Amino acid sequence: MEKIKLLTLNIGNPSYERVQKQIQWIENREEDVFILTETKNSVGCNYMEQYFLGKMDTNSKKQKYYVSFPKSITRDLGVMIISKWPLANANFLFDQNIEYYGRAIDIEVEHPIRKIRVVGLYVPSRDRSERKILRKKFFLEEVVDYLSENSSAVDVVCGDFNILERNHNPHYSTFFSWEYDFYDKLFDLGYCDIYRKLNPQKSEYSWVGRTKKGYRYDHMFISNKIICRNVNCNYLHETRSDENKFTDHSAMKLDVGFYEEGAYNEKN
Repeated sequence: MEKIKLLTLNIGNPSYERVQKQIQWIENREEDVFILTETKNSVGCNYMEQYFLGKMDTNSKKQKYYVSFPKSITRDLGVMIISKWPLANANFLFDQNIEYYGRAIDIEVEHPIRKIRVVGLYVPSRDRSERKILRKKFFLEEVVDYLSENSSAVDVVCGDFNILERNHNPHYSTFFSWEYDFYDKLFDLGYCDIYRKLNPQKSEYSWVGRTKKGYRYDHMFISNKIICRNVNCNYLHETRSDENKFTDHSAMKLDVGFYEEGAYNEKN
């Protein structure tokens, strides 16, 4: 049985110095596809893009990578996808002149056993200002509309959602009902929060604030129709450990075992 392995990580728009540590860590990983969030048209992120495209003068680069990195002309934050397999049919949910342009990528990974279609998201954060609230709400509504039309074809929706599950432990009163609604609508569209399915009672966090309160912001949702034999999903906290400290988020990995015949029919 062949496995496709994906990993999502918020890299925090790294500096040139910090991106060197991130690159080294990614190169040593076994995953096939890396969905990196909080990217930007910046020195650090551009260096990462060029490095994995093989355009840097280095003798350490052995693996050929493919990169999709939309760069908003508004200099907003976004997503970069790096893959060991060819990428095809990239679709960006927003026009390039819109600030959300780089925050949502729908792309096909041409794995030799099975093509897998991935949507990577970096949902805007917000404060209590009306502008930031409306900005985030609009983005989520647009993503739901897009997935409503494409959910039958999209296999994985993942990234930093800046949203918690409705029953998050602990509960925070700062989140609005429409934010929880986005999480719930993914279920309605035929997706499964695979980490929660595999860990129904576990409290684990992908980001911890200055007050030491934990938040599970980073998610992996897979289609209930996905053709696979088994699935594993877990967080990797080493990325924000005191030893590494090259981002303030934990990584999240997803391993999907594919085979040529049969279907994954398990229900939520």
